[in-house]
Amino acid sequence: MKKITLATLALLTSTFISPIFANEANITVEDAWISEAPPVSKVMVAYMTIINNGDKPIEITNAGSYTYSSIEFHETIHEDGMARMIRYGEIPIPAHGKVQFKRGGKHFMLFNPTKHLKAGDIVKMKLTTSDKKTKVISVPVEKAQY
Repeated sequence: MKKITLATLALLTSTFISPIFANEANITVEDAWISEAPPVSKVMVAYMTIINNGDKPIEITNAGSYTYSSIEFHETIHEDGMARMIRYGEIPIPAHGKVQFKRGGKHFMLFNPTKHLKAGDIVKMKLTTSDKKTKVISVPVEKAQY
């Protein structure tokens, strides 16, 4: 009787837990952080490195958070002594490759925070890939690094 109960429990556990992880994107996120901004700021910036652990190229097609009204992918380009910003609809990541979001380059623009965030706060963000898989990450807010 005990074996049947353990086997049934194992089956039920795998049935309910597997779908939770089945749709997780095959990416790793390292060195993620959000730059602290003044209390009146309507825009914040996030940086990180996203690594594609898969054998096929993917694209990050969306980023979202309950903490912001929207999140966009941007890149700062310097040409002829001028800096300008480009907005991207998606960010390609080659198979077994990575993309760095860093100051002066690609970054996440985080619009209209729902509350003032300060160093030490943690923001949950959800990244969605072109194959409709997602990855939820915890991103700390840190003092601005200049």
